[in-house]
Amino acid sequence: MRDRTSRPLGLIAWPFSSPLTSPVWLVLRIYLASIWMQFGVAKLRGGWLRGDALEALLQAVADGQTPAPFSFYPPVAQVLVATGMDVVLCILIPLAEVAVASAFLTGVMLVPAAVCAILLNLNLILAGVASVHFDGRIIALQLLLLAAWRVAGYLGLGTRAGWRGWDRRRGPVPGAT
Repeated sequence: MRDRTSRPLGLIAWPFSSPLTSPVWLVLRIYLASIWMQFGVAKLRGGWLRGDALEALLQAVADGQTPAPFSFYPPVAQVLVATGMDVVLCILIPLAEVAVASAFLTGVMLVPAAVCAILLNLNLILAGVASVHFDGRIIALQLLLLAAWRVAGYLGLGTRAGWRGWDRRRGPVPGAT
């Protein structure tokens, strides 16, 4: 006989485990993908790939000119500028944002994309250059997407890998094209 307390927990877990909720997660994925694509494309058009866009920002963080909420972050920014990592980050950040948007849009590799997106948002908040009000909401939505990892990509290319000769249980299908 079922315990009566399991029913409310089942109702709470239902959106995160039922394939019937996958259209809701698809809408959330498209919304998050549009945000990340806007961020990435704006940086690509703004010349971030030249490698000089981030040095001034990191130097401002290192000098304490931004409202960094934690005292450990300005020295981290100083190390990034001193070691020349700002040039590498200028290239990686826009490409990571476009990759996150592509993953959210297609439904492929949602968990790594959501983790990467959360880390990017947290980095901006820790640097004091992002608003907790906006980015905090985006992080909350990405955490919901992580909680629904089983069904969030159900309507996407990740579940269609079997059409291309890949069986999830057994690996590559011999002779498939």
